[in-house]
Amino acid sequence: MPTAIRRRALLGVACVVLIVARRVAAQSLGTPSPPGFPEYLALLGTPTASLPPLATYMLTGIAQRSPQLVARYGYVADITRPLAPSTGGHAARSLDSFGLTGVLPAGLGATISLTAGLSNERCTGCAGSRFMASLASDYRILSTSVDASTATRLTVGTSGEIGVGHPAAGTTWTADVGIPLALAVGGATGTQIIPFVTPSFALVATSSAGGDIRAGRGLIGAGVSLFNAKSMLAASAGFQYVFVSNTELQFGIALSLGGR
Repeated sequence: MPTAIRRRALLGVACVVLIVARRVAAQSLGTPSPPGFPEYLALLGTPTASLPPLATYMLTGIAQRSPQLVARYGYVADITRPLAPSTGGHAARSLDSFGLTGVLPAGLGATISLTAGLSNERCTGCAGSRFMASLASDYRILSTSVDASTATRLTVGTSGEIGVGHPAAGTTWTADVGIPLALAVGGATGTQIIPFVTPSFALVATSSAGGDIRAGRGLIGAGVSLFNAKSMLAASAGFQYVFVSNTELQFGIALSLGGR
């Protein structure tokens, strides 16, 4: 058989094998996922991505003196948006996440926090709520005056969080490291408005029948906190985004008690 014909035959066989392999994979794993989508779903199964950023005393520029309890709620309108076709209908799945976070002071400019909560997908046939938890800490690197006339201070810190969850993909572990920044506007003895940003990078690992995931993803969070040093109550609202194409923002609110 001539060499050219042999090469064409081998190329044809290779193409057939590739097509069959893809069809088998599609039948066994379902519709192929967009790049980053499995990691995105895994992250949403833990507090790292399913709850709004935590505005601790570290961001206020003052010391926390007693334990603090924070109730947090996060919402994503459609966690399956990356799977939506360019035309036609799409069965959206929303995600509600609830968490209680206990925050303890760890020195003048640091905190340690423990979160336990539930993530709940909303769709026809979803399995219901799943447990998630995390252990986190942050540390204030610097806090400096920006504008004395408006009592505005810039705070820069560092943070880390280890999370665990049980989304549909299987048990998930995350490790997140970030550099939160905040601007506290207002005097230390009155009500402060504190816009903050929490860029971070998370490593995610899952083990399930559908295959293991070992990957890293960037996240960006932001929000605004209302804080008064004379009050035991504080509140914040914010969002968080995982850098995966066509995903939606997670919006959330938090209400805290204690700390003074």
